[in-house]
Amino acid sequence: MRTTMDALRARTDATAVVACVCLVLVLAHGSATLLTAFTARAGLSVVPSALGVPFALPGLRATPLGATDWAWQLCEDFAALLLVAVAAARMRRHLRVRPDAGKGRRLLAGWTALIAGTAVAGVWRGMVAARMVEAGPWGWLLLPLTGALFGALWGLALGWLPGAAALATSRAPRAAAPVSPADRTTGPPGG
Repeated sequence: MRTTMDALRARTDATAVVACVCLVLVLAHGSATLLTAFTARAGLSVVPSALGVPFALPGLRATPLGATDWAWQLCEDFAALLLVAVAAARMRRHLRVRPDAGKGRRLLAGWTALIAGTAVAGVWRGMVAARMVEAGPWGWLLLPLTGALFGALWGLALGWLPGAAALATSRAPRAAAPVSPADRTTGPPGG
């Protein structure tokens, strides 16, 4: 019973930590100050967005940024929450399927959780971009695909953060309780 509760607690802890790290990432990408400082120093990172591909991670913010409207901002907020939910679901699934996974697998599970979240959010953001620009059939196909691709690339670049957080929550398996000499039997019962 105790090991079941410990496994459940470890599963919940790791999932919550990965979700919190992803939430911090989307909040950071929602900050106009951090976003402006980043794009000023890494200008080539905005080149794909000139072609309609969603930039970086979706930003979770309370008000629209720049000349965007409320509909666009609500779609970005939904994409940010979708990213967090998919990452948490991916981490929860890993912990359910492999509860005794080693540290390397735990690190990769956190890393791939962000990759999966950013890819799904990229598909949503690509569909929103296709709708906003009234794209044709090729736009409806290519914008979500490129959104998923570039989202996964951003997840690959930043996935070490939730991966490290998941690794920090991994616990060593509990040692079995020592057995006293009185509890040991030397032969079969009744013998």
